[in-house]
Amino acid sequence: MPTLATPSAPGLAAVGIAASCPTPPLRDTLVPMNRRDFTQLSALTLAASGLPSFGQATLGTRPLRFAPIGLGTISNVFMHACQETPKARITGLVTGHPADKGAKFAAQYNVPQSSIYTYETFDRIKDNPDIDAVYIGLPNAMHCEYAVRAAKAGKHVLCEKPMAISSAECRTMIDACKQANVKLMVAYRIHYDPTWNKLRDLVRSGALGEIQGFQGGFYGP
Repeated sequence: MPTLATPSAPGLAAVGIAASCPTPPLRDTLVPMNRRDFTQLSALTLAASGLPSFGQATLGTRPLRFAPIGLGTISNVFMHACQETPKARITGLVTGHPADKGAKFAAQYNVPQSSIYTYETFDRIKDNPDIDAVYIGLPNAMHCEYAVRAAKAGKHVLCEKPMAISSAECRTMIDACKQANVKLMVAYRIHYDPTWNKLRDLVRSGALGEIQGFQGGFYGP
């Protein structure tokens, strides 16, 4: 898909525990982009922004300290982005493979052994003052459970899209974070992106005339 290249500037609204989850100016340069590229760009720009309103509300000027949950492809992209910005750091890891994936990424991001958690030991994260927030890069059906558990542990939550697999789960996550007085954000950047905001304003202003139709998609290799 031809996508307008621009940095992102997402914000974060305060949202925060139910005991369990229910079951069910304008740039003129165009960059060819496929779905994988777009996913990686989303994670990179989100992390590189340092979640401005999130960080300002809770941390002042020091980096936001993340523990990714699930160390797959999208979490790897996110961790790399955190490494490229002074606004975020990786200070913890949550993985089902602590001996290999955990050790590998701990060495790469200088995470101490004491800050590597499994899914079974995850709740101990509440006792780690060096972790401010979690990044949930798990399969969609696991988002709700780990958002609730993170909130119970007093950690802010950045959850990959989609937020959950049902509106009921989404409400559970929101209620959990509200009760715990922590912030919840979905890692979706477009509605904060200055390019897309400019395009929206152009359409609404009538500068482009009356829009008869619009088609978007992921095109290219």
